[in-house]
Amino acid sequence: MKNKIKYGIAFMIILLIGIISINIYQPNKEQTLRGKIEIIAYDDVYDYLVECADKFMELNDKTTVTVKKIYSSDEILQELNNKDNSRVTSIAQINRMDFDILGLKKSNYLEEQQNILNTYSKNFSTYRIQQTEYDDISVGIPFTSRPLALYIREDMLEEYGYNRDEMNTWDDVIRIGKDIFEKSNGNVRIINATGDDYEDLVSLLIMQYMGKENNEELVKNQVNNMMDQLKNNNILNLTEGGEFLGRISSINAVKEIVALDVKCQWTAENVPSITHGTNKFFSSEGDNFVVLNDIVENRKLVEKFITYVMTNNSEAIEYVAQGRFFSSYLYTYKNKDSEVQLNNFIGMSPMVVLSNVEEKTRPISNYEEYINIKKTILNK
Repeated sequence: MKNKIKYGIAFMIILLIGIISINIYQPNKEQTLRGKIEIIAYDDVYDYLVECADKFMELNDKTTVTVKKIYSSDEILQELNNKDNSRVTSIAQINRMDFDILGLKKSNYLEEQQNILNTYSKNFSTYRIQQTEYDDISVGIPFTSRPLALYIREDMLEEYGYNRDEMNTWDDVIRIGKDIFEKSNGNVRIINATGDDYEDLVSLLIMQYMGKENNEELVKNQVNNMMDQLKNNNILNLTEGGEFLGRISSINAVKEIVALDVKCQWTAENVPSITHGTNKFFSSEGDNFVVLNDIVENRKLVEKFITYVMTNNSEAIEYVAQGRFFSSYLYTYKNKDSEVQLNNFIGMSPMVVLSNVEEKTRPISNYEEYINIKKTILNK
């Protein structure tokens, strides 16, 4: 009888331990991360996001994360309209100006989204958080950034008797540019102003003149006057394929310069200032992760995946070094790999220059005003 009691007690203890073990080591349905999300992204980050999605789903096998490549912001609205009755949360890669132009909802405020910003706010520049805000409420999470630099073909500049240290202000650029245009018999204009370079130049000038706390109309006039001055003095190359030796640009210039198959030596430097001693750290609009349709059961997945993408520094730095995109997450650049010397560049690594600009860029006094001015000047 005593043995039966002992066996019974032993059985109950083993059963109890088994139940406890199951509860501890096997997460229940509520604890398991589930859901479906789709990331709508451009070519520059597509491969990186696909890699992140695959690795994330390996760690969370009850989730589905797909990535769809787009080529224009107009496709974002098309994707959103196709998701009216879907249980898939769509997250778009989009900058602030396109967000305004498309008229996307500013009401998809998520607590999970704010949790990310609260946790990692010190790893974003203040200006990048500002770019996601409407009335102090963030509608997105910073993803990529576009710190601006002056890229100069140093070997070509020296052929005309100048060096980069002489190009500190826009007056310097105009003086040197006029001389080089004459010496090259009208073949070389010092600054490129086609495609994205034109938009980056306009963005820079708007931010520089806004720094003087001028009103909107005055800033527009000052920017237009400076652009006219640069054009009239043959400073700007406005023709695709035209010859130039400098450009105001961001990470995209790194990718293009590294790929050049001609012998050349480029440097990345801080942009020219309006006058001596004024701010040289400026960044154009970066892209944000913006939730297009809030599906309650996918909220936790949204938070976890965006956090995973944002903090995946070891993989991100490889894409950054290729000039594919520039991560907004400042901790990415603590990695020594960001200092690697790149093909066709001399001097300080452009990644070091860009990360320094990203960290030191100040918020704009009135971001809504900046967007309005830019849309007007660029006719968007």
